[in-house]
Amino acid sequence: MTFVVVTHSLSLALSQFDRSNFGKTMSAPPAVPKVTAPKPGKVEVFKAVFDYKAQRPDELTFEEGDVLYILEKFNNGWWKARTGKNVGLIPSNYVEANNIVEMDNPIHEAAKRGNVAFLEELIAANISVNGLDKSGSTPLHWAASGGHTECVQMLIAVPNCVLDLQNKLGDTPLHNASWKGHADVVKLLLDAGADPNLINNENQTAYSLAKNADVGALLYSLDPSGDVNTGDADSD
Repeated sequence: MTFVVVTHSLSLALSQFDRSNFGKTMSAPPAVPKVTAPKPGKVEVFKAVFDYKAQRPDELTFEEGDVLYILEKFNNGWWKARTGKNVGLIPSNYVEANNIVEMDNPIHEAAKRGNVAFLEELIAANISVNGLDKSGSTPLHWAASGGHTECVQMLIAVPNCVLDLQNKLGDTPLHNASWKGHADVVKLLLDAGADPNLINNENQTAYSLAKNADVGALLYSLDPSGDVNTGDADSD
């Protein structure tokens, strides 16, 4: 399944062509089109109702039934969209009149659900990996909490990913992984440089929240003063 996401960047390539008549070249380039203001933190998803074959290098080929993420909307009838790893311009009258869904914090949802393909597309579309949801959590918090190792790897590979952001509870992604007993995620975060000594609002370190021996062993040498929590990781 392919999709499409709303960002703020303006493609100057659109100034080279007039696509108001879908494929007819004008004698002079038009002015740079205005951008429809996107809704921050939301994704618009549309479904194609016709096949379209790209006529220019900056256009996108897609088939009827494909699901598209909209990156930018222009007032000349052309939108910038993504399908899989491909990005290009599409004629807006080739998609359904109403979007399929508008999603809050899509990158958080992808990380929470362990949806690797969706997360990859959002990262490629330059959606911030450090954005906060209502709980003050980043996508990395959710990926760590869910034990979604591949998602964690993808997020920490982004150069500006902040490993130690603390949510409204004061927890870092390392706290979450430790509390849920995900030793493989704890190791990934530590290897990437996560700070094991940060305390949350309850004055607990990641080691204090460790739920099993494997997690405790990874964190013990870094915080030997803590007490390992032996409760049920899924009870909260």
